Amino acid sequence: MRVTSWMVRSTILVILLAATSVRTAVAKGWPTPAAGESENGDVEILFTFDDGPNPKTTPDVLDILAARKIKAVFFLLGERIDGDKRAAKLVERMLREGHVIANHTMHHKDLCRLKTEEAAVKDLDDGKTTIERVAKVEVQWFRMPYGVRCDRVDKLLADRKIQHFHWDLDPQEWKHNNVEKTIKYVTTELSRAGGRAVLLLHDIKPVTVKALPEILKWIDEENARRDKSRKSKIRILQAPALAAEQLPKGLVAWFGDATEGARTLPKLIASVLP
Repeated sequence: MRVTSWMVRSTILVILLAATSVRTAVAKGWPTPAAGESENGDVEILFTFDDGPNPKTTPDVLDILAARKIKAVFFLLGERIDGDKRAAKLVERMLREGHVIANHTMHHKDLCRLKTEEAAVKDLDDGKTTIERVAKVEVQWFRMPYGVRCDRVDKLLADRKIQHFHWDLDPQEWKHNNVEKTIKYVTTELSRAGGRAVLLLHDIKPVTVKALPEILKWIDEENARRDKSRKSKIRILQAPALAAEQLPKGLVAWFGDATEGARTLPKLIASVLP
């Protein structure tokens, strides 16, 4: 198999993600802000997408992000890419275009409510195994279906040294399928946000495809207004940058050169992993 530049970068990014520490959780909920505090306190937004890919809608989402040079996090379902060549091509495109892929389980089960721990283990591990087999890279980030949390899930993630990635803003567009309601929720929350926010959307839904360009348009217009009043602008946080900012100084520059990184991969592993 020919090793391409995007495959090398994806492999390196996995090592960087594995090196980041799991944040301290708060009583039975996931910690917020979900991606930590912004370095300078400015408003930042990270785009994340759950439940995909969907060959009918995900390409449109990727087109919108590509036009704006936005790198997002895609939490994939193993069942959606298992044996589906079109879905596998979408995963390849995500990686090629600089997005981060992550595990959202195999079948989108509530791991806290499954009757046995064995069933929870299977849905969690099968999702990871399937995504890694199709993507040919390891995945480290994980998001619980429904965002639920329990002692069982805490133990499963701790045993696997996996970091759960929650969210801060959830317009629930998957439920109401209302474009205007989705746009209003996101823009209202961003207009009064005071730091970093992780936005949860779903690339499998047509409503997301329609709302996403309008949200981005509003951000442009809002930043123009803020520029005139000399207020801090809303910054779009790139997914690879989120991983890189948590690393020891010196490794970020190393990550920037994929060719050099491939040659020194063993040294990186030894330097950042326990």
